[in-house]
Amino acid sequence: MRSLPQVPVRFCPSKETLAVLNDRTWIANYSGGKDSTSVVTYVEWLRRIGMVKVESPRLVQSDTEVEYPFLHDVSGRMLDALTASGWQCEMVRPRVNEKLYNRIFGIGNTPVHPGGSRRMRWCTRATKIDPMNRFSRTIGKDVIRLSGVRWNESTSRDGKLKAGGCSAGGECGLPDPGEGVYGPIITWKTCKVIEWLGGDDPDIAATIGDLLPTMRRLVEVYEVKKGTVGLWNEPPKVLSAMRFGCIGCPAITNEKITSSKQGKRHPEWIHLRRIYAVWQALYLRKNRLVRFYPEKVGAARIRYGPLRMEVRKQYFAEMLDIQKQSGVVLVTADDEAFIRGCWDRKVYPRGWSEADELAEAPDEGLFREAAA
Repeated sequence: MRSLPQVPVRFCPSKETLAVLNDRTWIANYSGGKDSTSVVTYVEWLRRIGMVKVESPRLVQSDTEVEYPFLHDVSGRMLDALTASGWQCEMVRPRVNEKLYNRIFGIGNTPVHPGGSRRMRWCTRATKIDPMNRFSRTIGKDVIRLSGVRWNESTSRDGKLKAGGCSAGGECGLPDPGEGVYGPIITWKTCKVIEWLGGDDPDIAATIGDLLPTMRRLVEVYEVKKGTVGLWNEPPKVLSAMRFGCIGCPAITNEKITSSKQGKRHPEWIHLRRIYAVWQALYLRKNRLVRFYPEKVGAARIRYGPLRMEVRKQYFAEMLDIQKQSGVVLVTADDEAFIRGCWDRKVYPRGWSEADELAEAPDEGLFREAAA
């Protein structure tokens, strides 16, 4: 067993981290991205060197069913490796009414806008957070959720954390630190995450050798580009790395992904770029329900809401063609049945109805603010 002085200072856990991991009931929220993978492998390393004494750690992952296949493959390998090491790994899925495309084209939710609300994006909560939280509650009431969210990942992320919320953007999809949530790597910068996943420290690499191939594979998938090594053997600064979300994530363009090494292996994925033209169309005010409040002044007189029914039908047909041309499953047969069932039942988001279809928008400008 290693003692504390033998642990590399750079990766030495805080007393708080050890107290949470050893004295509380916890479960790791796992997305398969670089941050959540760093969390679970870091905890497993601490466990192997004797600093964390949990016999059967737990994690839960939500399969949104619209993840890029190569990321799904990497996360599957990691789950297999952790299961072999004694982890209890649970896979959950969003309900049919929580899935990304079903809520947009079936129920009529407007796709989130990049850089929009400071609150958590509705799609992140519906497809990832809520399914994982439901499972966590089956373990007990006082369960800490380990999160891979980090300060300094981006200025946008920091601003949303400081405002008391989190967009949970990109590949992370995890809740912000707060009551019931703990971030073991919240202070890690991206260069440290990449250093960890690359297994640069030989002592650490020797301890988690069975996990390293998958960790390093993840670094390859992110196509990390590094700067030069600094003075005194400081770790290289990361210049750029891919960002991932669901396929066609409205908040993250997939242009880099379709142009990446993975994308070049699948030239048909170029059709996925068409999804973003669909989102731009759905942001248009003319395609959304509208309400007028004569008693108010200025912009408060008009409220733009969910998507009009005919617009949902029109652009869902476009999505089905994108799915056919790209060869990537965006909606399953069950999803399509749910979407069409919403049309038949005339389903709208709460507070809106078919009666709102009668009002017309005054112009065709882009809607750039979060829906109220």
